[in-house]
Amino acid sequence: MNRHIKNIITKYPFVITYSLTFSELLFGYILLLFITREYSTEDVGLWFLFFSIFNFSINIREGVVYVALVKFSSGKNIIDANQTYKTVLIAIILIELLIGIIISSIGFIDLFPNLSSLLIVYPLFSLSINLLKWVENIHKSKKTIYIAVLINSVTLTLLIISLFFVHEYQLSINELVFCLIGIYLSSFCFSLFTIPFKKIILSTINKQTFSSIMLYAKQGFLKALFGTISSKMTLFLSAGILSLEITALLGLAQRYLVIILSISNSIQLIFYPRIVKLFEKGSLDKLKEVFIDTLSQVYLIITPISIGFIIFIKPIITFLHGNTYSDSFYLLIILVISSLFAPLGSFFASYTNAKGKPQYSTNIVIFNSILLIITSIVFVELYGEIGTVLPGLITELVGSVLIFIYFKRNENLNLFSMIYSMKSQLKRVIDMVINKRQTK
Repeated sequence: MNRHIKNIITKYPFVITYSLTFSELLFGYILLLFITREYSTEDVGLWFLFFSIFNFSINIREGVVYVALVKFSSGKNIIDANQTYKTVLIAIILIELLIGIIISSIGFIDLFPNLSSLLIVYPLFSLSINLLKWVENIHKSKKTIYIAVLINSVTLTLLIISLFFVHEYQLSINELVFCLIGIYLSSFCFSLFTIPFKKIILSTINKQTFSSIMLYAKQGFLKALFGTISSKMTLFLSAGILSLEITALLGLAQRYLVIILSISNSIQLIFYPRIVKLFEKGSLDKLKEVFIDTLSQVYLIITPISIGFIIFIKPIITFLHGNTYSDSFYLLIILVISSLFAPLGSFFASYTNAKGKPQYSTNIVIFNSILLIITSIVFVELYGEIGTVLPGLITELVGSVLIFIYFKRNENLNLFSMIYSMKSQLKRVIDMVINKRQTK
């Protein structure tokens, strides 16, 4: 590898991790732009409903593919790491088969006529993505994220070619899903050349690791069951009580929210493996210090970005997707405010996962989900369109209070110390800028 590139990776790990996130976002927003321009609002609404069902497996995938894979392979020798990779792969296939059979069966019995054809192909769609993510997360655990960026670049190129084909032949939304499956499987085949796939397959399955991984899968399943049903309930309620057009507006707003959340997620890619190693070494005080400092950095970055996002996003949405979707801006404002509490929840999950106690974050997710389900039903009925986003704000506030209480009682850690950390970090940045100007 070029020495200059290696220096960048070593000195600025956030640049590489955000490059990965940026490539994933670019894929998502090119696809989103194409769908909103190419298909009717009813079809777009159906797409968001289908994608929200896919989100059900995301928490399980994150629990198995990322959290467990990184925890049980970081700092291990090559043989143990390969055993973990194979064990995770087997777990993914088993989980996807189970979920896929259930969802495709719902499609076959035509329980939801408009969605049935999409539900039938769900297992292929979900498995193809998760196989690709398996390779990506191997590179995360090995700190070779730049290779994952390369794989995403190949996937992005295939997407652009495929979308041109879909537009040229005016393919339906169902046929687009088949194209996406082909893209993910092709990228997965390419990505196999970047890992020691043969050695991984020939390695033995570690039964103890498999048992531990399934614990994370269980916690991920509970998060998925409650978290996805509750967070995506507003999409289904908007489709059932309001209209598919409102579903399309809400779905678009939620997709743009990912831009802000991605910043926190990128920093987490660096943060999680680091605190896992600190916990394994028994450096608990250092772990808490890193937790506070990293969370402070996230808020220093996302707060001004969120303000700028609210100011500039409306004309961007109108320009990219047309006037039909301009009203999604008002939903997005409330979603952005809600998102300011999200890093606290995700970093809390990373903290408890690193300590081998994923059930703590699961308990909060379950409580918040029940609250979100109840408030969603009431608010959508009472307030219509705006009622689809208010419940999320309420539950994020309640969840943040619970997390503050947990850290104070269980970890003897006052999260308000973030304020002092933010001040000192901001002062360091300002001093650094002033010193650079003076040296010039």
